[in-house]
Amino acid sequence: GGGAGGYLSYVSELLSKSTNYSVTIGAGGTASTTGGSGTNGSNSIFRSYTSTGGGRGASYGPNPYPLLAAGNGGSGGGGFYASLAGGTGTAGQGNDGGDGISNGTAYNAGGGGGASAAGQDATSTASGNGGNGSTWVNSVTYAGGGGGGEDGARGFAAGTGGTGGGGNGGTTSGGGAGGYLSYVSELLSKSTNYSVTIGAGGTASTTGGSGTNGS
Repeated sequence: GGGAGGYLSYVSELLSKSTNYSVTIGAGGTASTTGGSGTNGSNSIFRSYTSTGGGRGASYGPNPYPLLAAGNGGSGGGGFYASLAGGTGTAGQGNDGGDGISNGTAYNAGGGGGASAAGQDATSTASGNGGNGSTWVNSVTYAGGGGGGEDGARGFAAGTGGTGGGGNGGTTSGGGAGGYLSYVSELLSKSTNYSVTIGAGGTASTTGGSGTNGS
């Protein structure tokens, strides 16, 4: 499962009048449609604050597609197959992805990490659930990790996404996850243009490979 994008929050900041400020919301990672790996999400940036993009879930596809490890990020992606270890989350932003399992019978994936909890490790009967996100002051939860996908040949259960935007795992595909960079209030200057870029959300592969990562 894909890891959530890093979760950051701050209370307020006084901005200068007649000044342009750039806000970038990182795009979600991309998924292969032919059996390869997804990519890590992009960073979100405002001034000196950087929210790290989510880590991709590990993947293994048929030749010529390589075995790729889970990505590190704001929260780490889940491990899978021979690349069992989950990715590492960024301190203060997220948590690690869960480990996958490969024992000759089960090939299940770990869940992606979320803002408030690590992704669950896979078991011999199911892939791991995504870690839950964090709840902001508006009572909305953000940055949940994606559920781990199952390999599709053995009928084990896929993982469910963490609260706060984590997608459910599918057959041979991990669910994507939502990331969030937040703040409570900010005094903006009049007669000033502010640029905000919203990146596209990731999509999960329908034919194999890794799920996408959080924005």
